[in-house]
Amino acid sequence: MRREAGGATFATKLPSECSGTRAESHGKFYQWGINVAWNTTGTSASGATPSGSWNTSTYPSNWNTHPCPEGYRLPTKDEFQALINSSTVSRGGGWSSSDYGYIKFTSGSNSVEFPAVGYRNDSDGSLSGAGQYGYYWSSVAYGSYGAYDLYFSSGSVNPQGSWGKRLGLSVRCVR
Repeated sequence: MRREAGGATFATKLPSECSGTRAESHGKFYQWGINVAWNTTGTSASGATPSGSWNTSTYPSNWNTHPCPEGYRLPTKDEFQALINSSTVSRGGGWSSSDYGYIKFTSGSNSVEFPAVGYRNDSDGSLSGAGQYGYYWSSVAYGSYGAYDLYFSSGSVNPQGSWGKRLGLSVRCVR
């Protein structure tokens, strides 16, 4: 069950409160710069088609109409780095297609969790890496065809990776 507001889809539970694929903790996938949500489960992308098909989107230079509700925005790559620098990182789940992994950043009494929901492939919208990898867009472009993201797996965290803008990655909004 998810709550929609301002174009964004909110997860109703933390990954640590779920088991299996942890679907209640997912948001949606977005191609960078395009405020159209795609499902995070299933073998192919379904739902709205921003440009007729999954792999024909444009390469926006910024995210003018991001999916976050009013008062929220996408984090920058530097904010992802600051989160890692100021937090203790822990992991949970099985890091498999049947028991999705997740990462938890804890600083004092505050924590934030990200499920490893994988990504949608830019060529056909197929789901890749579900349960094993997490990819979350930042608001910062990397050249014409890419953008920075937060990447993690069961063994690493990289706050300044970059991917092609046509891939479908998750987002997390901040104030």
